[in-house]
Amino acid sequence: MSNIDISSLSVAELAALKGSIESIIEGRRESELLDLRQTFEDMAEKAGFTLEEVMQAAPTKKRAAVLPKYRNPDNHEQTWSGRGRKPGWVEALIAAGGDLQDCLI
Repeated sequence: MSNIDISSLSVAELAALKGSIESIIEGRRESELLDLRQTFEDMAEKAGFTLEEVMQAAPTKKRAAVLPKYRNPDNHEQTWSGRGRKPGWVEALIAAGGDLQDCLI
């Protein structure tokens, strides 16, 4: 890289230099993006896909099942993990003066 002393340039010369630099940057940016796209297309083709298929693929989030924390004392098939909205049987239990701690599994 050459060392250019820009401190002695006039405002007009600096503006011209700035325009030239911006033009070169934009051209190189476009070229590098096209090269990168071609690299990705080659990688996708080698794997048996199109780039469009790869870009449309969305990662799936696998959540571990949350074990139940509470069990309905009147119906042992009804359970609740303690997360999210309270099921009807929990609301009814609390409304009747029951304690959720008594339902712990």
